Amino acid sequence: MLEIYLFVNPLGEHCLEAERSVLKIAEEHRDTVHYQFLPLVNLHTVDDVMQRSKFDARDLKMRNKVFQTIYAAALDYKAALFQGKRRGQEFLMTLQNELNFHHERYTDQLITSLAGTNGLDAEMFHTDRRSKLAIESFEADQRIACEMQIQHHPSAVIYNYADPTQDYGIMIEDCHSYEVLKQVCQGNYDAALAAQNSTNIRKQTIHIL
Repeated sequence: MLEIYLFVNPLGEHCLEAERSVLKIAEEHRDTVHYQFLPLVNLHTVDDVMQRSKFDARDLKMRNKVFQTIYAAALDYKAALFQGKRRGQEFLMTLQNELNFHHERYTDQLITSLAGTNGLDAEMFHTDRRSKLAIESFEADQRIACEMQIQHHPSAVIYNYADPTQDYGIMIEDCHSYEVLKQVCQGNYDAALAAQNSTNIRKQTIHIL
């Protein structure tokens, strides 16, 4: 049994790529892979959005606005998850797609539209968006990220419970490559490192926790 924790920026383009890779792995190993997408909101998350959007890094007002937007999107995702894991993940991925590839702005109007598109109960969703339960669930995710020493997104942590000798997790930082993820899930670490080194788009790193 494999357990995959994928830590993502709810606004992130590369995180969408990583999510698709995890879903592909889960589909290929339907009965042996459990996975979760966990929102990550920290200084690195904010810096990434600031850089991609070409905002002035010294603009504290804009930095605070970016943080609030990421945080709000994370709570929206948690609220969507309350109506089912699949619906929540589809909501998250649709949001990321709209923001990054259709250049939509994060607005209440967009969120309401996406909730309807993904089959969410609108009244329940809007009640849950800023609820105490959503906030507590988000904070629990941040504690998990802290315990696993997650700083960057997308990062995956993989536990292989089928191997009694592996009492540790494998962390892949900047986990955008399906091939690297697949090889780590199969325990082929040499092949994973080879696949990592062949990737010349963004640098991935693999650690033992």
